[in-house]
Amino acid sequence: MKDFDINDSLGFIVAKTNYYMKTYFSKSIKDHDLNVTTEQWAILNAVYHNPGASQTDLARACLKDKTNVTRILDLLVKKGYVIRNIDMNDRRVYSITLTELGEKVLEQLIELSDDANKVFASDLNKDDYQELLRSLKTISSTLEKLI
Repeated sequence: MKDFDINDSLGFIVAKTNYYMKTYFSKSIKDHDLNVTTEQWAILNAVYHNPGASQTDLARACLKDKTNVTRILDLLVKKGYVIRNIDMNDRRVYSITLTELGEKVLEQLIELSDDANKVFASDLNKDDYQELLRSLKTISSTLEKLI
């Protein structure tokens, strides 16, 4: 049998890194008394960048299934961070927009995210960081075409 060390596997390294980054960012959110999860942060960010998007569009933007996005949006509506508006062209579709409170929370989350990214990349020089981003985007693009 071929010798295989999972610790040298790109998929494992990416998954492990994602786990540590998500855990660090979740703790940062909690430490700043923000009442959101990393999944909710992703949806808030997607709504900001796609104002009036449908739940289906948000699911695509966040790489989540529609059921999870619906559940997350239900929580964000209860918290007063987003509003569901009925689409006048198709009453079965809702467009999602941020509330003023949602924008304020998002501003704080963006600041925390920027700070976290600085910590994540603190041992990389600027060129290595840019190369890492370029490489990961290339791999992601290649895989997206295969799926």
